[in-house]
Amino acid sequence: MNIYTHVNPDLDAVCSVWAARTFIPGAAAAKLILRPANWDGEGMKKGDLALDLEAGGRGIKGEKASSGIVHSCFAYLLNTYASTEAVLALANVGRFVDAQDAHGSAYRYLAPDLNPLALETFSSTGLNAVLRALQTSSDNDVFTLLDTILDGFLRAGLARLDAEREADLAELLPGGKVAIVRNARKFATNGILFETRGVRVIVYVDGFNLGLTRHSDEPLRMDHPALQAVVSAAGEAESWFAHPAGFLYCRGSRKSPATSSSGVDPRDLARAALGLLHG
Repeated sequence: MNIYTHVNPDLDAVCSVWAARTFIPGAAAAKLILRPANWDGEGMKKGDLALDLEAGGRGIKGEKASSGIVHSCFAYLLNTYASTEAVLALANVGRFVDAQDAHGSAYRYLAPDLNPLALETFSSTGLNAVLRALQTSSDNDVFTLLDTILDGFLRAGLARLDAEREADLAELLPGGKVAIVRNARKFATNGILFETRGVRVIVYVDGFNLGLTRHSDEPLRMDHPALQAVVSAAGEAESWFAHPAGFLYCRGSRKSPATSSSGVDPRDLARAALGLLHG
């Protein structure tokens, strides 16, 4: 199988080649061939793919909306060949590529109220800017290097979906501002609870580790005297660590695991934190 796309590839073309190799059966080892954008498809064989190319009517382009906007080839490939899980994992990447391809600037289309400095900063450092930076070497290197980035986006997106499921298992106290999270394996789980679920304080239990952490803009210190009192009542005051900035109070963490169980009841910590938030 050969995969064709156009010379001087844009973001849609590069991402489409990756999507084809990743999601279309038999395409993983396909040879990549670059052709001019007006190539008529001469030489294509049965089973070959022409991406982001008309190729004399044999190519795959994006779907045309009723408004006249032509969406990206990348979006078409994701929606046609990728699993539902992969489409969800790549939702933000797909949205960015489609906006960039269909509207010329993902940032202007998705965030029209950006101030000029923010627009310049994001436009100069985002995924499209990464592609243009890679193109200072050669077209073939671009595909190899961006493949690595897109593989990482897919893995990270799938991990975030797992983190969403872990967040669903959190025990929320009344009001939803304090959560108890047990044995979370994904780094994004706390962030999801903080940023999308309205949680302000998390009590985590991870093996022998036990502690409290807070949302980045929550002013309550995790080593507040009322929280220290819960720890002191269990006779563990000397074995708990309080971060100087006040965002963490714990007996064991991922960076410094505890080697024995704590006598502190996580629910006592959670109830004390809830009382402070309401107080």
